[in-house]
Amino acid sequence: MSARPAFTLEVGQNKYLRATAGEMHAMLTIGAHGLDGLAPTVAEVILVDTSGSMGRPGTKIGAARRASAAAIDTLRDGAFFAVVSGNHEAAMVYPPAPGLAVATPEVRAEAKAAVRRLTERGGTAMSTWLRLARRVLATRPAVIRHAILLTDGRNESEPGERLDAELDACAGLFSCDARGIGDGWASQELLRVVTGLNGTADAVREDADLVADFREMTRSAMRRGVPDLRVRLRLLPGAEVRYVKQVFPVEADLTGRLVRTDGTVEFGTGPWGEESREYFVRIDVDPAGRDRGEDLRLARVDLAAAEGASGEVELPAVGTPILVHWTDEPALSSRVDPKVGHHARHLALREAIDAGRLAYESGDGAEAERAWGLAVRLATELGNDRNLRWLSHLVHVVDASRGLVRLRERIDPRDMKGSQLSSWHSTLSPGARSRRLGEEPEERLVAARRRCPNCSRVPRADSLFCEQCGLPLQDLSDLSDLSEAPDELPPEDR
Repeated sequence: MSARPAFTLEVGQNKYLRATAGEMHAMLTIGAHGLDGLAPTVAEVILVDTSGSMGRPGTKIGAARRASAAAIDTLRDGAFFAVVSGNHEAAMVYPPAPGLAVATPEVRAEAKAAVRRLTERGGTAMSTWLRLARRVLATRPAVIRHAILLTDGRNESEPGERLDAELDACAGLFSCDARGIGDGWASQELLRVVTGLNGTADAVREDADLVADFREMTRSAMRRGVPDLRVRLRLLPGAEVRYVKQVFPVEADLTGRLVRTDGTVEFGTGPWGEESREYFVRIDVDPAGRDRGEDLRLARVDLAAAEGASGEVELPAVGTPILVHWTDEPALSSRVDPKVGHHARHLALREAIDAGRLAYESGDGAEAERAWGLAVRLATELGNDRNLRWLSHLVHVVDASRGLVRLRERIDPRDMKGSQLSSWHSTLSPGARSRRLGEEPEERLVAARRRCPNCSRVPRADSLFCEQCGLPLQDLSDLSDLSEAPDELPPEDR
């Protein structure tokens, strides 16, 4: 029998502040466990860019057709769904009239036939795509609402403020994951969309990769069981929440979504599946007149499930405190909590990736190499395989642990955009693991059939890159001579 669906909460902080300091940093780690058994009504809308540039080259529109069909096949029976074609305006692909269809084998076949007829023409106005998605999703009652947005271009057929206004209108109604295909789209536009709609943004490096990506995004949406989780902070009188950021799995500033009432600050986190997330909170408080040399509760953190789900999931019965303790002992106040420090290093990683991009675009190859070398070292230390994968397309990695790299002779614009988006993806902080209540941590697993092509280090089972060299791991089953020693394999991409 599976465990009852539940949320857990941990707070990471150094409670000690120097006597005159008034700025407390804390990390909230929230885990969702046992949600796989929940199967609420779900609605999925696929937004496909069909502007004229999708036909240049034609592989992009072909990949969009195949990926959309794969997403339709991944829908569970009974799920609501729709497919929307978007250029300078939005149009229904399936069903023909604005609304949501119900997934059955026959309906899926009809929808895939309609997707195969997608053609490309016109410009790009994403607000119209999102507006139609909002209209469509309002036609049926659904607990979980999700959209996939694919584009190959910039939002050039409308003023930017129109997109911002539509994102505000969609916020809270549905979440959205966005993907950029080709090299004509803008990273910042995709980040605007997903930051406002609780999603992720990524680049499509190879058109053929889009099918698996669409399938996984749809599968993830089908697994979500709770539409929203509210985080509530009850503050010490005089304390103020300065900002809140989601920092894992992707970074997003949530400060603009804070709901402030007398002594309380609350924010929503969007739909949840079986996963962990982390939120970085800064609370300001004036130490003047406060008790020193003892613990004070600066805030109490409570969790509240969305209406309709609160009876199905277990929440912490007692609020978790964020403490403050003013002290004159520098050894205490100078400590950095591991969770907070982990986030700071991810911020340094993102800044290094962006600094390398700016240097490269200005023609300073030496500075780009230095910055991306630092990024490789930080990503290796943090176990950020996603960032390492994209960085390996910008530089040849000589020694990842030392940040020694060589700039590549040619860099594809798609890789530059992909590295920029990947820099917003982080890793879980030390000691935080998503597991069921009462479950013991698993032993460290190793990869049985994968090895680094440059060294003999045995990688973790979930690693895609060597922790020592930063090179992509090689699957031994793909080699004709399995008796060849791992450290004798030919180096890849050297």
